[in-house]
Amino acid sequence: MAISYDLATDNYIGSYNFQVAIDGITDINSEFVTVSGVKSNTEELEFMHGNDPYVRKSAGRLSYEPVTMERVYKGVDDFYRWRLQVEAGNIERKDVTIRMMNAGFQVIRQMTLAGAWPVKWEMPDMDATSSRPAMERITLSVDRVRESAP
Repeated sequence: MAISYDLATDNYIGSYNFQVAIDGITDINSEFVTVSGVKSNTEELEFMHGNDPYVRKSAGRLSYEPVTMERVYKGVDDFYRWRLQVEAGNIERKDVTIRMMNAGFQVIRQMTLAGAWPVKWEMPDMDATSSRPAMERITLSVDRVRESAP
């Protein structure tokens, strides 16, 4: 009797195929290599009813963690200029859309980071012994995350 194994590799979605778009920003180096930290958290509230000896739990406020994006450095663009505006005290919130795609480049999931603004920017690390490209890191503060149809 022959044993059959399904070794197909097209049954999963890879984490390597995605796009990033930012409302109102057109002059942008879009060579992002990582997006991480898209996470939601709900506060856990503890309470008791009268003489009930058990602590009960309920959902509290919803919050989102900062999102970190890393990309190949190619010089100053509108994304970095957005960060410079924040440094000057002008916080302009924008929607940032992340599109996950399958191997055929079809969008399968789309997440919008609503009310985002660059809270942190990191210059690429310099290393004369490395052949890696210069990578800059940007951290966004996010008001909320919405999933929308692709």
